[in-house]
Amino acid sequence: MAVLFFLFVAVTLTELYLIIEVSGAIGWDFTIGWSILTGLAGSWLAKQEGRRTMNSLQNRMTQMQMPGQELADALLIVISGALLITPGFLTDVLGFSILFPITRSLYRSALGKWFKSRVGINQFYHQRFHTTFEQTDGFQQADPWDAIVEGEIVEEDDEEDDYIEGEIV
Repeated sequence: MAVLFFLFVAVTLTELYLIIEVSGAIGWDFTIGWSILTGLAGSWLAKQEGRRTMNSLQNRMTQMQMPGQELADALLIVISGALLITPGFLTDVLGFSILFPITRSLYRSALGKWFKSRVGINQFYHQRFHTTFEQTDGFQQADPWDAIVEGEIVEEDDEEDDYIEGEIV
């Protein structure tokens, strides 16, 4: 909680300092104009990237594939939109860097590593999908139909047995 509070205060104070310094150098009218211009450009670019990501997400789902990368991109685009709404130069640079697909892949990879370190992955998942998980920045898994285990139900007349006989392979 203290780290988050410090982060908010530090970012706000840094942005305020940068706005004051830049406006002193180029004037308040250009600083406000720059803020409006980056807001318009950022909203247009976020809208374009959001549409492209949603189309890709729908295509993956119609192919019965897990849209992990697309979901991560959607989250990052929302985060970049929030950063671009916030007035300031530092948040604008960070927001624009997330919007470009080339640099967004770096953020996606870092997000995948963070997510993997925070979320417990059970042993079965780790053994079965580890290779695919590592090859795809941690956001896609193997075909879910490969994990189907076939079996059958056998009814017996003897109701005294409270266990199931079988073999785990």
